[in-house]
Amino acid sequence: MKKYFLVSSFYFLVSLATVAMAQESRRGWEKGPLTWSDFAPMNESIGAEHSYLEYVLDIEQRKDEVNGLEMRTRTAVLYVDRKMSWVDTHYRTPQELLYNQVAFNIAELHRRRLQVVIDTGGTVNMGYYTRLLSYEVDSFCHQTYYGADTAAVAWWDWEVRRQMDSITPIMVEQHQKANTIEKITPQFLMAFNLGGGTKLFAGDMHKLFVPSGGMYFDFEGGLWRHLFVMGFYIGGGRCRPDSVDNIRSIDKLYATDRLTTIDFYINYGFAAIDAMRWCVTPFVGYGLQGFLYDDEVYSESGGPTEGCWRAGVDVKYHLGADDEYIGNSLTRFLCSAHGKVYLSFDRFKSIVGSPTGATINVQLGFSLGMREMKLRRAIKKDEN
Repeated sequence: MKKYFLVSSFYFLVSLATVAMAQESRRGWEKGPLTWSDFAPMNESIGAEHSYLEYVLDIEQRKDEVNGLEMRTRTAVLYVDRKMSWVDTHYRTPQELLYNQVAFNIAELHRRRLQVVIDTGGTVNMGYYTRLLSYEVDSFCHQTYYGADTAAVAWWDWEVRRQMDSITPIMVEQHQKANTIEKITPQFLMAFNLGGGTKLFAGDMHKLFVPSGGMYFDFEGGLWRHLFVMGFYIGGGRCRPDSVDNIRSIDKLYATDRLTTIDFYINYGFAAIDAMRWCVTPFVGYGLQGFLYDDEVYSESGGPTEGCWRAGVDVKYHLGADDEYIGNSLTRFLCSAHGKVYLSFDRFKSIVGSPTGATINVQLGFSLGMREMKLRRAIKKDEN
């Protein structure tokens, strides 16, 4: 009996030691940024890979007590296998550590998405989630040339952290945010905007002309959030039927009631919202606005010689983007839906009676642009 007790105690202690060692070899994302103590040292690399991070995404069954009642819950877990993760000791640099941290952040992003599915009662297919995670990490490794492209690594870090911070799991404990890149600073922007619009007349001109429809073309350039736009609008319009007789009665005849409206303008705006998808820019500007029409001897009159101030808001929604990395710079090519609304204050001296008022301009179209950005990083140095 005594011998049996000693053998049982021995196996019990061995089991405890095995569990403790297994727990020691695991390292959760919520423990903070990775350090080189999480990697086994090696004296050589494998091809272009100077380090390797082994992680596991899984679901654990847990028992929680709420108000004296035992509840079973499922929790998505993520951890690093320290025994299987390794680093070439010649490449233990802050940049190489950041490369592995981003891979770990990608895995944490998928863990949070999986937890949301669990919490909302969705169907969980672990094979699908592990394959999806493996595919995205492989894409990250290849697009960054296994960490050699420092700008690409920094961009992935920023984008993954942005997505991580947007997910708020229902039943999962709060996690600290990743600690690397601070922000991306926009440098300059160039864009071409093209579309159609309408011009609604107010004041004295509302009595003379029906709304005009036409097209606009802009060239846009700027630094940081300061944007400058040069462009023109050309549209067709008509006189109101009751205004033709009034004009004829004062010996300023139209041979036809058809007319062409033309605007040339320069605007300055400041991007109040400059996000991944949206750019909202209030602006002010000055332009020349006028009409082209046939007078009583069939010659063109009333060209764009009337100066007017304008103010409004310009909105872009980025439909897609293509990124290119050169050093620490990111060039982003944008395709956007474009729209703007502005009010111009006018006085048309070339028209009889010099009518005053305003025009309300509404324009919708597309934009093709290029934005240059600088990647600013704040990498926490490893003390190990």
